[in-house]
Amino acid sequence: MDENRKYLLTMSMRKLFTKLAIPGMIGMLAVGLYNMVDAIFVGQLINSESVGAITMGYNIVLVNQAILTFFATGAVSILSRAIGEKDQKTIDKLFGNVFWSVAILSLLLTGVVYFNASGLLKFIGAKNEILNLSERYIKIISLGFIFGGVGPALNMLIRGEGRMKAAMKIVFIGMIINIILDPIFISVFDMGIEGAAVATVLSQFIYLIGDIVYFKYGKSVIKLTRNSFKVSFDILPKMAGVGFSAMLMQIMSAAQLAILLRFMSSYGGDNSVIIIGAAQRIMMFAFIPMWGIGQGLQPVLGANFGAKNNTRVKDAFKTFTKIASGISIAFWLAFMILPKFILSWFITDEGLIAMGASKFRMYLCVFLLYGFMITSITLFQALGKGGKAAIIVVGRQILFFVPIALLLPRFIGEIGVWLSLPVSDLLTIILAVIFTITEFTAFNKNIRSTKVIHQ
Repeated sequence: MDENRKYLLTMSMRKLFTKLAIPGMIGMLAVGLYNMVDAIFVGQLINSESVGAITMGYNIVLVNQAILTFFATGAVSILSRAIGEKDQKTIDKLFGNVFWSVAILSLLLTGVVYFNASGLLKFIGAKNEILNLSERYIKIISLGFIFGGVGPALNMLIRGEGRMKAAMKIVFIGMIINIILDPIFISVFDMGIEGAAVATVLSQFIYLIGDIVYFKYGKSVIKLTRNSFKVSFDILPKMAGVGFSAMLMQIMSAAQLAILLRFMSSYGGDNSVIIIGAAQRIMMFAFIPMWGIGQGLQPVLGANFGAKNNTRVKDAFKTFTKIASGISIAFWLAFMILPKFILSWFITDEGLIAMGASKFRMYLCVFLLYGFMITSITLFQALGKGGKAAIIVVGRQILFFVPIALLLPRFIGEIGVWLSLPVSDLLTIILAVIFTITEFTAFNKNIRSTKVIHQ
């Protein structure tokens, strides 16, 4: 623990970015490929409707991701601060709490989804062939919720202790297996969309095994023993308090996507659902490097905040935010310049691609500002101020999005559905700027007070 603590508290920000954020970005890109690979393979090897179908299914998968982030994000915040404070007793309680909390709730979700798949999918707007395909897909995916929940949750603990390379390697193994198995199950075994689901579940199982092997034999501050699997109820409320905002973001993402899909199905039909499916996959994938930066930033912020070094907290936030913003701008330029090329990864119908290009640009027109949005949420999570992070998330997915999504289509039809997300995101980013300025103003006062006392 002393080695981890030392470099988090003393290493230069650029070196910390290289050590933590770059492996985190690469590892998170691999996570993103889990979602995008299925869409590309089913779009190219089955049909365009399959892209819309797995997007419908992914809306339900987001609920399982909400479960894992609820416990894992809170645990990571506690872990990074405990490393800064040299609190091994707290560190030893985290593995069992994350493992069992996520596993039990994921299994419960499996039962709900498997036996109610058709009704859930109809509720979010699935119909006709997309309904048939999405039901077949999500039933199999639901059987692997425990692997898709516990594996990523434990991997977040690995990243939380600053072992980004180890976390990245485990994710990459799962991703490569998924890429290899997808065409085999879809085409060679002629399983269609069910094959894509089976490939994903098997790769997620390998992902979980990789995490457990690391904790058992790797250089983790969390030592895996029989006692590691015990649940410590005293720490659960702390995990939940910090992780609530991250869980809320996933739940609201699911609700937001459900509203988009339902409105898109009503105003634009199946073709619009297919285009939004491709656009959503691309947006989630492009978000991943910035989430990776957030994962690298969190232990730096948490450890230095725990050590009461507010100057380094500010420096870390500024450095990581500049780089995240550069990446978001680069993606934005690609989206604006190459929409047809990007859509062709998922859709083979040239007419549909031509129709979707302008809508694709419209949907992603605010992406250049997303780097700051991610690091601002990470800032408040790392400082244990989950309430502010939750307000930013709620602002994005309820406070702003819902009224805009309800009103705009009534005045300008389908275009209003496409504009609802970028407009709400712009308002959310303004809110995040206000919160961040307020937080750093308080930091500056504390720094000046400390200097006066030392003088």
